[in-house]
Amino acid sequence: MTAHRLLPGVLVLALLVSACNGSGDDVQVFGGSTDVVNNRITLHDGLVSIKASGAPDATVDQAGQLIINNQPVAVNDAQRALLQRYNGAARQMREDAIATGKAGVATATKELGAVAGKMTGATTSEQASQQAEEASRAVELAAARICDDIASMKSAQDDLAGQLDAFKPYAQALTDENVEKCHKGTRPKN
Repeated sequence: MTAHRLLPGVLVLALLVSACNGSGDDVQVFGGSTDVVNNRITLHDGLVSIKASGAPDATVDQAGQLIINNQPVAVNDAQRALLQRYNGAARQMREDAIATGKAGVATATKELGAVAGKMTGATTSEQASQQAEEASRAVELAAARICDDIASMKSAQDDLAGQLDAFKPYAQALTDENVEKCHKGTRPKN
């Protein structure tokens, strides 16, 4: 495969994995002032906001405070630790998404260099193809970390729903399908 053929694929891959699938329930936008995890979860300045049908909005801060309808919810130490884990997974997802985007940009830059090298004769087709494949794998690995973060956040969400009644209405903000779709979208292609 020539570098000319790989370049569009690498650019598209970089855009797609930084969004980790584009349906309404999957990770959508990271890196702005507000990060949208899905149509029910957002992250702004370290504060996770959760929407649930028929329930007031909830927020989870870094300290593990749950606020529903602008009222703090009393939690015990174990519940607070779970809320901190939930918030931490969202913040880690943001960091990994930004890193994936940077890897995508670096990949595109390497791709352009490989294409230029091929065109000038400094790089063989095989070398250009190998460089493109290595760069593409780096983006795929970075994107897979986002999926791991989604799985961590989903796990914390499930644990919270089992231990904190006030959190139960928000227990469907992330689903197993979100995790599966993300992993499916970031598996390396053979």
